[in-house]
Amino acid sequence: MSPLLFLLAVAAAGGRPSLAYLDAVEQYRRGDRDLVGETWWIEPLDEEIDALKRLRRTAATCGDCAERARFEAFPHEAAVMLHTEQDVHERDQIGEREEVAPGPAPHLEAAREILEMIPDLERRRRFERPWFLAVVLHLHRRGQWLLAEEYVGEALRRYPDDPRLLLARGSLLETEATLDARADPAEAAPRMSTRARAAWKMAAAVRNRLADAEKCYRRALKAQPDLLEARVRIGRVLHTMGQPGKAAAELEAVVATPAADARLLYLAWLLLGAAREAEDRPRDAATAYRTAIGLQPDSQPARLALSHVLHRLGDRAASLEALRAAVASAGRGAKWDPWWLYLWGQSYETDGRLEALRDEVTR
Repeated sequence: MSPLLFLLAVAAAGGRPSLAYLDAVEQYRRGDRDLVGETWWIEPLDEEIDALKRLRRTAATCGDCAERARFEAFPHEAAVMLHTEQDVHERDQIGEREEVAPGPAPHLEAAREILEMIPDLERRRRFERPWFLAVVLHLHRRGQWLLAEEYVGEALRRYPDDPRLLLARGSLLETEATLDARADPAEAAPRMSTRARAAWKMAAAVRNRLADAEKCYRRALKAQPDLLEARVRIGRVLHTMGQPGKAAAELEAVVATPAADARLLYLAWLLLGAAREAEDRPRDAATAYRTAIGLQPDSQPARLALSHVLHRLGDRAASLEALRAAVASAGRGAKWDPWWLYLWGQSYETDGRLEALRDEVTR
């Protein structure tokens, strides 16, 4: 049955998804992305999803009937991506804020429900694993930590040993722990009498999140030993938890790996310098920072860190030179420094992963 006849047949049946909705999904499947941002196909969303569920139930019990053929012909993956893109679009309209207020995600929930309706299990699993990862990275990028945790938790219940999902969850936990560590206990406990207790609870929550992040990273490495970003992040977590010696060992393993790419090498050398400083080895720290600068010549973080450690070593002239170089490099890089993006995890992969999914459903 042609897509047009399919739409007409389904719309003609009572209690089925509307023609407008089915037409929008079919247009998207054909490559029309101008639908994203429009509203004529959306309302009422709950009714459209409920209608799809009713069609699914009928198809499951009617044997070799027309309803089953219609349901199986429905382009589920295209519908999933249409709703996903709508969520991306709506969040992008919020503006440049790094964090957005938590709230419902009706289009992501609709996408997740439609995923569950894909008739063939293997077909569903092929699509849902990369979809979950792309959605988690998208939510991380938008600062939706709790919602991202919900989706990565669901994904890991289905794919508990997936290294990329484990890396993504560890990054989320590390980001939350870092931000929580910067929070003011006075905001949680305005009264001075309870502020110390609030500070203790916050510190304990930070430690727990960091410990959970380390576990995720180690599980990711076990599943994929060449996933070097997990080892870099283990190094930072260990340093943050007051174990610079163990952190340095992890980071040295990264910089000794010939296959490491320039971004990860830069981060590893930068973090190794910080670990060496914490070990009271300023000369080794200076060497690490200089190596990081060699990999990222316009790096402000590495030059500032080098200036600090040279000042500590008593070389005031070299410290001032490094500081001036850091100031002069402001805005000179064509791309963001990887360190400035560190807390955003792997969200830099979001667009590429979403585009790959779009290409799959519209080809």
